[in-house]
Amino acid sequence: MSPDVLDSAPIDGEGTPTSGDGKPTGGTGAGTGGDSDVLDSAAAGGMIIRGGILRIAGYAGVVALSIISFILLARHLGVERFGEYTTVISLVSVVALVTDAGMSSLGTREYAVSHGAQRERLMRDLLGLRVVLTLAGVVLATLFALAAGYDPALLAGTVVAGLATVALVLGHTLSIPLSAELRLGTLSLLDLARQALTVAAIVVLVALGAGVFPLLAVTLVVYLLLIPVTALLVRGKISMRMELRPRQWVSLLRVTVAFSLATAVGTIYVYTAQILTSLVASTHQSGLFAASFRVFMVLATVPGLLVNGALPLLARAARDDRERLAYALQKIFEVSLILGVATALGLLAGAQFIIHLVAGPPFAGSAAVLRIQGLAMIPSFLIAAWGFGLISIRRYGSLLAANAGALAVSCILTLSLTASDGAQGAAIATVCGETALAAGLLVALVRGHPAFRPRLAIIPKVAFAAVPALAVALATDLSSLARALLSLAVFGLVIAATRAVPSEIAEMVPHPRLPRRAPSA
Repeated sequence: MSPDVLDSAPIDGEGTPTSGDGKPTGGTGAGTGGDSDVLDSAAAGGMIIRGGILRIAGYAGVVALSIISFILLARHLGVERFGEYTTVISLVSVVALVTDAGMSSLGTREYAVSHGAQRERLMRDLLGLRVVLTLAGVVLATLFALAAGYDPALLAGTVVAGLATVALVLGHTLSIPLSAELRLGTLSLLDLARQALTVAAIVVLVALGAGVFPLLAVTLVVYLLLIPVTALLVRGKISMRMELRPRQWVSLLRVTVAFSLATAVGTIYVYTAQILTSLVASTHQSGLFAASFRVFMVLATVPGLLVNGALPLLARAARDDRERLAYALQKIFEVSLILGVATALGLLAGAQFIIHLVAGPPFAGSAAVLRIQGLAMIPSFLIAAWGFGLISIRRYGSLLAANAGALAVSCILTLSLTASDGAQGAAIATVCGETALAAGLLVALVRGHPAFRPRLAIIPKVAFAAVPALAVALATDLSSLARALLSLAVFGLVIAATRAVPSEIAEMVPHPRLPRRAPSA
C-alpha cells in the first residue's frame, strides 16, 4: 500500500481515516515560526515518537467505533451481500483517491503562504477543480457498475456513495484553514464525529432491517450534516463559492501530478483486489475476502500513521544533512520490521478469533484468508519506511514506477489466482503486491544513494524472536486468542532481551525508580 494512504478518503464507517489534510506542509505557513529550530534539534526524534503514539491513540478510538459497524454490517448483510457492499465501497474509494490528486496537501500549503484576494481565488479554484473531478469519477464508477451488471440497489448505492465523496471533498476543502492553523484537535474531533454519526446511523438502519442501498447512503447524509459545522468553524476564513476556470486548474494539477499519481496508484491497487475478486470469483468467495480485506485495511493504515509524523524531520534532513537522513531511515526500518513481524504473528494466530468477533460464524472461511493476508503486514510496514524516504528526497518518478509495478503484479495475480483459488488466491495476490512494492521502493531509494541501504544486523534478532513466537502461534491445543496473546508476548520478551529495539525508543519507556537509600550516619 502506498505510504500516502492517509490521504485516502473512504466513505464507509469502518475505520480508515477520512481526513485528507494530514500531510505536512513543508514547513511553511501558520505555526511554523518555530518549526525550524524544533526540526533541527535533538529533541525532534522524541517529539515525533510521541506524536506518532498520540495519532495511533486517536486512530484506536475511530477503529473502536468502526468495529461496531463492521460487526453489524457483516451479520446483517451476510457473506454475499457484505461482499457486494465492500466492493461498492472499494470502487468509490478509488474514485476519491484518484480525484483528490494531491489537492488536500496543495490547498493547505498554498492557504498558509498566500493572503487576501489571492488566497480566496485560489481556494475557489481548488474547490471547483476537486468537485468537477469527483463528479467525473462518480460518472465513471456508475458506468463500471452498469458494465459489471450490478442490480438496481447496488447501482443506486454506487451513485449515492459516489455523491458522498463530493460532500467529503467539500468538507475537506473547507477544513483547510484548520489544518493550516494547526488546529489538529478540531480536525480530530470532526473525524471522530463523522465516524460516530455514521456508526449511529448504521445501528439504527440495521435495527430497522434496511437493505444495502440505505446503508450505502448513510455517509452522504452524515457528510452533508457536517458541512455546516465545518463552515461555522472556518467562518470568514474560506469561501464556499467555487470557480470554474480550467486554465487555473491546469496550473494546480501541474504542481501535484507526479506525486499524486504515485501515491494514488499505490493505494488504488489494494482496493482493486476487492473489485477484481468480485468480478472473477463467486459472490461467496468475494464476501469471504471482503471480511479479511476490511481487517487488513484497518491495520495497514497504522504504518503510514506512524511514519507520517517523521516526514517533516526526514524532509529537513534530506535538504540539510543526508547523514542524519540515513540514520533516521535506518531507525525507522528497524522499528518497522519489528512491528510488521509482530502484526503478522498476531494475525496468524488470532485470525480465527478476529473473524469470529467482527464477522461471525458465516465468515469462518475468512480466517484462513486473513492468515495469508496477514503476511502482507511485514512489507506494508517497510513500504511506509522506504516510501516516505523517497518522498523526503522528492523521487516521485521512482515512487510512481514502484507503485505501478505493484499494481501490475497485484492485478495479474488477483485475476489468475482468484479464478482458481477464490478468496485465498486474492490474499496471496495481496501479499505478492505488497512485497513487490516494498522491493521496488527499496531499490529506488538506494539507487544512487548507497548510504540509505539498510543495515541488516536487526534481522537475526527479529528472526530469533519470531521462531519461538511462530511455534506458539501454530499451536493447536490453544484457543486463537490465547495463541495470539502468548505469541506476541514471547516475541516481545525476546525482542527486549536481545535489545533489538532502537535505543531512542527504549529510552522513552518508563522504568520504575528504586527509592534512594538514606545516607548512613
